Amino acid sequence: MRKVLSAAAALGLCLSLPAVALAGAGMSNEQILKELEYLRNKVQSQQAQIETLGAMVDKKVSAKVEEEVKKAGSGKVVLANEFIDQLTLKGDLRARYEIQSKDYYSQANTADVDRERWRTRFRVGGVWDNKAEDWQVGAGLATGDDTPSSTNDTWSDTKPFKTGDIRLDYAYAAHKWQDFKFTIGQQINPYETSWVLWDSDVRLAGLTAQYGQKEGIFATLGGYGARLVNDDNTAMLYMGQAGYRGKVGDAKYTVAAGYHKYDQSFINNMPTDAIYTTSIDPAQYAIEVGDLYGKVSFPVSSAKLSLYGHIWQNFGAEGSMGQSQAKDFPKTPGDADLGWVVGLDAQIDKVRLGYAYAVVEADSLYGYLADADFGDGLGSKTNKKGHRVQAGYDFTKNWSADITWLNYKQDEEYYSANNKMDTVDLYQFDLNYKF
Repeated sequence: MRKVLSAAAALGLCLSLPAVALAGAGMSNEQILKELEYLRNKVQSQQAQIETLGAMVDKKVSAKVEEEVKKAGSGKVVLANEFIDQLTLKGDLRARYEIQSKDYYSQANTADVDRERWRTRFRVGGVWDNKAEDWQVGAGLATGDDTPSSTNDTWSDTKPFKTGDIRLDYAYAAHKWQDFKFTIGQQINPYETSWVLWDSDVRLAGLTAQYGQKEGIFATLGGYGARLVNDDNTAMLYMGQAGYRGKVGDAKYTVAAGYHKYDQSFINNMPTDAIYTTSIDPAQYAIEVGDLYGKVSFPVSSAKLSLYGHIWQNFGAEGSMGQSQAKDFPKTPGDADLGWVVGLDAQIDKVRLGYAYAVVEADSLYGYLADADFGDGLGSKTNKKGHRVQAGYDFTKNWSADITWLNYKQDEEYYSANNKMDTVDLYQFDLNYKF
């Protein structure tokens, strides 16, 4: 700002010099010296005014920046850009020690098998807001490989002290118009759901339209590119959900009904790494899942409790015996197309507790995108049931520790050359830091 004011003063002085020179043609030396002294005093006066104005501008700018920083809070950066109101940076680091214990009781193997490993998850992202135009752009990075249901990096899993990978986690643009929001790009799951049906690391890539506010009726509709098949056709996933968010006294609740369907070309050209669907008959089988979700949160003394339930059914599960997502399954897909979970979470001061019980029948959902931890080690991402118990403590606003125990086994117990009946205990010890 000072440079601008100084330049303006200099420009005014330069414009006045020709007039002084012309006038000076008929002036005596004494008159010229007096005129120059007058101009010098005038410039000094203008310079003093410029410095005063500059100090005032600097003070106002500093106050404004300080005010915006206080409004923004930690993790917010105020940008000197008229098109961006602020940049929000956030991320987290999680170090995990994990123990998986398998208790085999199949005809082929009666020995117990344990696996221990260390894993890291690191995520960082930014959101650029333009409130004047109601636009938002977000992008983030995360550790892990191209597996859609995990951002964990396992320490030294293939080579001694192997360095991990970091990849694009999400990248989207969102526009708000009245009570509507439109998002395009790879985005965090915008649907109300439990932890079982969709792994929390899954990012949907496509277009989402949302309606509603924090309370009242809401609706979400989207189309997403699930997979490129035959290098020339994108198999789509279509999703929709409608529900209501409300409040009764101190209790808040959410109820929602949803439906999602994959193009049949997605089933017909299943990737080779999706081993959970190699046994299905694509001429009959489809993934068309309807679900009902509900959650209520309420205080009890000093505790905050959240009770939730979720039930879903795959209406497209068709085929003969054995044509299932679970290999050599002894039933038809239509006999095992239901899944459900109930759970209770509690926050008591800095202590967090949680319990859930879930049943995922063999053909109730698309196992490749379901929760990656629940059922790990069974050899199938479906046909599972069991418990999840969690406990955590928040040492500070940013630093916390968590312990999770998952105990699960096959829902329909059977044995074959490709399948072993077993029970798995998975223990996870986490240290988390958010920034």
